[in-house]
Amino acid sequence: MYEYIWPMWVTLGLALAYFAKQWLRPARATRMHDQLRQDWLQAISDSKGTEVLGVQTIRNSLMSCTMTATTATLALMGGVSLLHSSWAEAATNGRAEVLQLHTLAVLVLLGLSFISSMLAARQWHHAGFVAGMPTDSPLRAQWLPLGQTSLRRAGHFYALAVRLLMWCVPMVLVGLQPWLGLVSAVLLLLVLATGIDR
Repeated sequence: MYEYIWPMWVTLGLALAYFAKQWLRPARATRMHDQLRQDWLQAISDSKGTEVLGVQTIRNSLMSCTMTATTATLALMGGVSLLHSSWAEAATNGRAEVLQLHTLAVLVLLGLSFISSMLAARQWHHAGFVAGMPTDSPLRAQWLPLGQTSLRRAGHFYALAVRLLMWCVPMVLVGLQPWLGLVSAVLLLLVLATGIDR
C-alpha cells in the first residue's frame, strides 16, 4: 500500500505548494495581465461611449469564469459519486483505501478551483458596474480605483482556478499509475514555470 500512497502525497504537495505560491505571489504572466486589464479600464474610461464595450468585455470574462466553475462542479459531483459508490471496494490487491484517498485528493483540487472561480466571478461582477458607468460621470472617476482592483483580483482568482484544474490531471494519473502521475506532475510544474507563468 505504501508504494501507492506516497506518490499521491508528493503530487498533492506539489499542487498545493504551487497554489500557495501563486496565492501569495502570482506568476509574472498574471501580473502582466493585471497591468493590461488596469490599462484597459483606464483607456475605456477616457473614451466616451465605451460603456457597452466595457460591460460586454467583462461579461465575456465572467462567462469564461463560469465555465471553469461549472467544469469543476461537474467533476466534483462525479468524484463524490465515485467516492461513495462501491467501485473502490471492488479494487484488487487491497487498493480500495488508496483509491478513496486519491479521489479525495482530486476533490480537494476541484473544490479549490470552484472556490477560486466563484471569487473571480464576484470580482468581475464588481468591475462590470464600474465599466458600465458613464465615462464622463464623476462617480466613474470615484470608483475607477475599485474597478481596477476588482479586475486585478478577478484575474488572480481566475488564473488560480484554471491552474488548479490543470493539476487535477497528474492527481488522477497518480491514482491510476503512481510513477506516471509523478512524472506528469513534474512536467506540469516545468510547463507552468517556464511557459504559461512567464
